[in-house]
Amino acid sequence: MADLTPQADIIDENQSLWETKRQPAGCTLCHRVFLVQEAIIGSSCPLCQKGQLETQPARMRPTAPEQMLPFKLGRKRLSRIYEDFVSGVWIKPEDFRAEKLLSRTTAVFWPLWLVDSDVSGHWEMEAGFDYQAETYKEAYSGGQWQSRKQVETRVRWEPRLGQINTHVENVTVPALEEHENRLAMTGRYQLDRGQPFDPDQLGKALLEVPDLPPEEAWPLATPQIEREAAQICKQAADAQHIRNFHLKADYQNLNWTEFFLPMYTSFYTDDEGQAQIVVINGESGEIRGPRMASRKRGLRIAGIMAVIAAVFLALALFGALLTLVIPPIGLIAILFGFMGLGLGIAAIIPAVWPGQWNRKQGDGPRMMPRR
Repeated sequence: MADLTPQADIIDENQSLWETKRQPAGCTLCHRVFLVQEAIIGSSCPLCQKGQLETQPARMRPTAPEQMLPFKLGRKRLSRIYEDFVSGVWIKPEDFRAEKLLSRTTAVFWPLWLVDSDVSGHWEMEAGFDYQAETYKEAYSGGQWQSRKQVETRVRWEPRLGQINTHVENVTVPALEEHENRLAMTGRYQLDRGQPFDPDQLGKALLEVPDLPPEEAWPLATPQIEREAAQICKQAADAQHIRNFHLKADYQNLNWTEFFLPMYTSFYTDDEGQAQIVVINGESGEIRGPRMASRKRGLRIAGIMAVIAAVFLALALFGALLTLVIPPIGLIAILFGFMGLGLGIAAIIPAVWPGQWNRKQGDGPRMMPRR
């Protein structure tokens, strides 16, 4: 396997790369590594909000990245996105507000690999060809049996084998161990809109360093290259379906492209003081993260409602006693009684709803901790 990829090297903690005036720094807790401006050193990690960023050496490619997707969202659009995100929660923590999310927003570019490869070798598979088959179905109607013709699409499977000599381009390969979870947080990107890497478009953004260099990411690339090759063989066989595809091939002239994708991160603190990470796709504006309700506020609201309900019930009881002297007050007493009873029952809702809501949030995508 010929590989033209520059190998990873150890970058000194004080070394600035790619004319970006950024140096390596890692989180003391989750151990993610970034290239950051000097002013960022000592601040909280944007992806866990628990550890701090401290200078450290980093193992990475010293050559500059080839591609990037610029940020497409301005401050006004970010504000609207946060407003919509927050408004969906009825009883929320005091810290869960759009203006706070906006003020804590950090721009981050995270990495992805694209790999090109020459593929040559032998393949075999079962090719499926659609064909139409006529069948008849008996049905009892109008006092007699009738035959109705039906046309079904079936698949005829035939063995095929051959040689392949092709070139596969831009196969996406994870550059992070948490790649799938990261995509679940950000949503998809339109990679065909990528531009040459330009340090002038970075702004104040952090650059996340790959933790899967090309030599470690290659085993993740081969299944995807095989899928691309399978589609080429399917077209060559003029088949509509394939199964049991097997490829024995050599991969030559590998060309790796480091591609940076934009995302914004922010956070708010829940009732327990834990940071809840919110992520926005810097291209599409998709936002994801847990939207936690506040049990403390729910119980506080329920307590206030219960006190008011008790006051109404006390007034109802007092009014009932006064009916012995002033009978017309009885109607008012009954009204207070119904109001107190209704408010007391309604107090259960804010006490119970936050817990039910939060359990649903546990099933959604969220930034996973790393160790």
